[in-house]
Amino acid sequence: MVFDTKKMVLSDNSPFTVQEAYKTLRTNVTFSLPGSGCKCIGVVSAGRGDGKSSVAANLAISLSQINKRVALIDCDMRLPTIASKLGVQSTPGLSNILSGDIIELPIIYDAEHGIDIIPSGNVPPDSTTLISSQEMVRLVERLKEMYDYIIFDFPPITIVSDAVIISSIIDGYLVVVRHEKSEYSLMAETLRQMRFADAKILGFVYNGKNINKKYYKSKYYKGSDYYKK
Repeated sequence: MVFDTKKMVLSDNSPFTVQEAYKTLRTNVTFSLPGSGCKCIGVVSAGRGDGKSSVAANLAISLSQINKRVALIDCDMRLPTIASKLGVQSTPGLSNILSGDIIELPIIYDAEHGIDIIPSGNVPPDSTTLISSQEMVRLVERLKEMYDYIIFDFPPITIVSDAVIISSIIDGYLVVVRHEKSEYSLMAETLRQMRFADAKILGFVYNGKNINKKYYKSKYYKGSDYYKK
């Protein structure tokens, strides 16, 4: 099946079930991280193609819909997709500021979705070194003064360790699992690495399961006029 990337971005025109799913995810995330101050949330997966970037982008958009100040950072500097999904330029970005190529924050305001985006930037020779640098720590501390939530789209954990090496500055992680794709062995290795890094797992996002309107209505809104066509 061929997907239209723009249709996968959360909007008022998204299917009812998709909008409700992200509202539920948003609620679970906010209750999992109570208290004041900016919250840093990492979105990870075991392997490629699990949909973590879409989940990261849509969670950021969903949080902005309740008037939260949200920054979305593409930390997958090897194979970035956030810029293409949201239709913004990919450079300059995170790699450029961490390597000292630029001084100003490379923030792109996405007026359509109400979020700020820091794209990946130019592909660096060693993204792990950049992610684990003090420049990254200083950048996050600076951004925390500006936002309610910072969403990080990390590369798959079983491919590179970028996500877990900065677990000390991430308040919690969401692990994306794709229906009929994610492998048990890769998930087991992902959890092993996260436990070793003492990373806090907020929960798992089960992605790619097709739930039609008829199923959703009969299971959750039977006998109610809440569900509208």
